[in-house]
Amino acid sequence: MRVLVDSSAWADFLNGYPSLESAEVAALIRSDHELCTCGVIVAEVFQGLRREKGRAELAQLFGDLVLLEPVGLASYFRAADLYRALRQRGKTIRSTIDCLIAVLAAEHSCYLLARDRDLETIVESRLLTTALWPPAAAGV
Repeated sequence: MRVLVDSSAWADFLNGYPSLESAEVAALIRSDHELCTCGVIVAEVFQGLRREKGRAELAQLFGDLVLLEPVGLASYFRAADLYRALRQRGKTIRSTIDCLIAVLAAEHSCYLLARDRDLETIVESRLLTTALWPPAAAGV
């Protein structure tokens, strides 16, 4: 299975925060599942690094992940449409980036691993065909 790991889950893992998401990142690294990332997640993770130590190893780890790319402008239009559809339902997402991340997960048939209420709201809306990881946590 393919799993797009959001920066919120990476932050827990890298900071040693004891969360379900942190434990899942560790398990996924050891598993045969395909760990995925995208440009904005890489940027968010690396901008949050507090020290240079371990950066090269982390960069190598990210280099081994499957890099998901937007499908041209269509991905960005889809992210904007998702944001608008949720707002019409009374759900305001705080970040356009979360809409794009969810769209990438759907376009590339990935689960989403995140500790982020906006991504949970997006997935629970069923406006996209993606689900939260681990599957049992999402009732899948």
